[in-house]
Formats: sequence, C-alpha cells, structure tokens
Amino acid sequence: MGKAKPVTIAGRMFTSQGEAQDYFKSQKKELLPEGPIKEGLLFNALKDVYERYCDNSPGYELNGRLITAFSVDFEKRKIGNSWVTHPCYKVHFSNNEIRPFSVDKAVQSVANSTK
Repeated sequence: MGKAKPVTIAGRMFTSQGEAQDYFKSQKKELLPEGPIKEGLLFNALKDVYERYCDNSPGYELNGRLITAFSVDFEKRKIGNSWVTHPCYKVHFSNNEIRPFSVDKAVQSVANSTK
C-alpha cells in the first residue's frame, strides 16, 4: 500500500485524504450555526474544496455563479445493523440555486489534483 498523501484545504494541512473527509463528516449539528454557513473556517474550507472540485470536474463549472453559502442537512442512514446520522452538504449560489454535493468526491478530486 502507498503512503498517505497530505491534502491542503483553505490553508489547513490534513495528513491524508481520509482525515480531510473526516473533518467535514464530523461536523456536529449542535456546533453549526443556525441557517446557512456564510463565513468562518468551515465556510472557507467548503468553498475551497468545492471550487477546486469544480475546476477538476467537467460539467461542474461555476459559469459565473458565486458561492454565497453552504448548508448541512443531517439524515439517518442504515449501515449494517446500525443507524448513523450523516451530514449532507449543499452549496448555495448567487442565482439562488442550491445543489447537493459529495464531500468525499470533492476531497478526492482535490487530493488527486496537482494544484
């Protein structure tokens, strides 16, 4: 197996892609602000990872839209015999469009990019 490759998101160094994904997945509902996330460390990290994901993924270009906020919904998913609460991220654009996105895919794209 290969050595874990560090990933930098919004100036923060993660020792591996998995650690970066865990950062986003470990956000707890109680610690998040009410309503959309429009500023702060989490906003900056989400914006950086999403913009870089768009740059590396044909069909996901921003096309002049600006990112105005992110939101997190929590849904229960059954994994094996257990139910877990899983954060689901959505990006809000300047044209009032809201789209869900996969943090795992976005982090993987950033980790595999040469930027």
